[in-house]
Amino acid sequence: MKYGNNMQQANQQRYSVVDIFSTDGRIGRQAYFVYSIILPFALLLVLGSIAGLISKLGSAASAISYVLLAISAIAVLLMVVRLTIQRCHDFNTSGWMSLFAMIPFANIVFALISGNNGLNSFGESPEPPSLAIKIATKVIAGLLIAATAYIALHLLGKL
Repeated sequence: MKYGNNMQQANQQRYSVVDIFSTDGRIGRQAYFVYSIILPFALLLVLGSIAGLISKLGSAASAISYVLLAISAIAVLLMVVRLTIQRCHDFNTSGWMSLFAMIPFANIVFALISGNNGLNSFGESPEPPSLAIKIATKVIAGLLIAATAYIALHLLGKL
């Protein structure tokens, strides 16, 4: 990002841009929460559907579908790790902290930790969440709470 000498430009807030293909920069809590759920789900849905269609073509194609599923699992893992590294950068911590995201449900903690305001050692503040991100956060959180309550009630009913 270029910084001009213009006084008006100096008074404007600059933001870190989210790039899911990079470990540089910072990502806010709500964007991290939404991206770490929606993007892997969408990728696995698309590639899993393609793998399912390919597997119907025969035994050799079935092997190809397993390779495609393995590639999609690796792609999802890399995407989530990159997002978590950017999230760690937002609260001014090394990206190595993202290894804790390998613990089941630990990445929920990353969505709850508040980031630093303004510039830190990893860059400018992340962009404020858009209206779409705010709505998606509420919808996904509601669905997760409803699913958890349903499972808990179902398990209690089986006891």
